[in-house]
Amino acid sequence: MRVRDEPRSPVDVLALVLREDHLLLTLRAGEIYGAGWWALPSGRVEPGEDVVSALVRELDEELALTIDEADVTFTAVTHAKPPDHEARIGFGFAVRRFTGEPTIREPDRCADLRWYPLDELPTRTLPYTGEIIRLYRQATTFSRFNWS
Repeated sequence: MRVRDEPRSPVDVLALVLREDHLLLTLRAGEIYGAGWWALPSGRVEPGEDVVSALVRELDEELALTIDEADVTFTAVTHAKPPDHEARIGFGFAVRRFTGEPTIREPDRCADLRWYPLDELPTRTLPYTGEIIRLYRQATTFSRFNWS
């Protein structure tokens, strides 16, 4: 029996879309969490959907990229607790092979997209994104980000 007040954390997928030594970041915009910050392409896992399918769907919806599930590589997971938002669980996946050129398909949520060298991220990188990138760069697969 499930208790209605049982705590729940949304599950997100975050894509490390890589081209050589560069990483694709999107500038969040509009009425969404983190507007004005650079972030990995990401989204929530929908009911009945697994994390890899969610990642493939999100990259198509947001950026017009077609990904084969076989080209998605798990990198890390973090249980993150942003100071001004609900706790969430984020699965990071690396994608090096894709079809299409990244295109903004949701201009109400994304103002820009750019390729950044992995070691030269913008100052205003969303901390949740920064944690997944840090885990990837350090070849670490798990963190409890921002829990005291």
